[in-house]
Amino acid sequence: MRNKTRDLFKNRWVRIVCYGLLLGLLCQVYISPFAYTSYVVSLGTPAVNALLLFQPELPVLPLLSIMSAAACLLRGTVGAVGNTGFMSMFLPALFYYGIYSILVSILFRIFNHARKFHLMMGMIVCDCAANAVQLALMGHPEGKAVIYSVLISVIRGAFVWLLYCMYEWEHLYLSKKEHQSHYAQLNQIVTDIYAESFYLKKSMEDLNELTRKSHQLYEDLESRGQDGQQALEIAREAHEIRKDYQRVAEGFSALIHEHEEKSMKLSAVLQIIEDNTKRQMAQRGKLLTFQVRLNTEMQIQHYYDLFTILNNLLVNSMDACEAGGHIGLSAEKQDRMLVLTVTDDGCGIDPDMQEYIWGAGFSTKYDKETGQMSTGIGLCHVANVVQYLGGTVELKSQPGKGSEFQIMLPAEAL
Repeated sequence: MRNKTRDLFKNRWVRIVCYGLLLGLLCQVYISPFAYTSYVVSLGTPAVNALLLFQPELPVLPLLSIMSAAACLLRGTVGAVGNTGFMSMFLPALFYYGIYSILVSILFRIFNHARKFHLMMGMIVCDCAANAVQLALMGHPEGKAVIYSVLISVIRGAFVWLLYCMYEWEHLYLSKKEHQSHYAQLNQIVTDIYAESFYLKKSMEDLNELTRKSHQLYEDLESRGQDGQQALEIAREAHEIRKDYQRVAEGFSALIHEHEEKSMKLSAVLQIIEDNTKRQMAQRGKLLTFQVRLNTEMQIQHYYDLFTILNNLLVNSMDACEAGGHIGLSAEKQDRMLVLTVTDDGCGIDPDMQEYIWGAGFSTKYDKETGQMSTGIGLCHVANVVQYLGGTVELKSQPGKGSEFQIMLPAEAL
């Protein structure tokens, strides 16, 4: 039954009839601002103005004709029931809604593709004209009544326009936030792929070296009259694995280049990192403060490298901090170096461990539910990327007081 009703309202003319009847009902919500009760100000006009602003594709003349017929008949019925008289209430409504419907239909027929602001101004003019005609036909053409009716038309038109602008601003704000969130997620995904691609390339180099050494071992064994076939087989298998790695790495590279831009402003990079970090804090339930400070601006070509470096450091800082902790990220330029500093007031790192944290596989973190240790690949990857860019990374840390990672990268390498 519900599906049938839903399908029924998908019909265009059914919707127009329903809209028209609803607007006719809204026309019965009114006030009498003047001493004579036959002139009223209803909610129907601002409602139809708002509807036409939000859905300008609706056929205006049929919609307003249904609204006018419903409004006039209901207004007359109310007058008859209230002993005011059917015609005394019916005729003023007919004068206003009839003129208004004709004028607005002409407006939308001629200026259908005009800007929304111009259409709103046109509807206010139509409202004023319909009010003036109604007052004249009712025998109240005096200037004071006309001025008041024009003022009422302008006020309710301005109210509708303000409502429409608020909706548009909110819609634009939500769209912008959604776009930023989607863009940040996309950059995070591509950054992760970029990081994996980095290790694939490193593994390919290692496999090249393994292939070379295995082949050299084969030649040495053969030259001494020993069986070197096993060493040759290792060289062949390493070569085949390298080719598979190369296909995967090329696929990653194609995916990265499909979504990447040539360069990004440093401020845009830090904005994405800030949004992503705050989202991760919320997802983890981490009640931390995070502050970003930018003292320079520059174009970054290797921005995925910055994402990789900073994301790894910030995740470590989040893990190190307790509730109420603080994490800071700053960027400034010193001579020809870009200096990135990540600070936190977390648990810190023991001096005896600081020289080992950059090694692959070293970690003090583990999953509290499973007991499984972390891979320990984050800081190792940071060190590799920083070295690849020709920079340096320094650590200052005290147990119980927090840590500071300072990355210095040549500006021209970025």
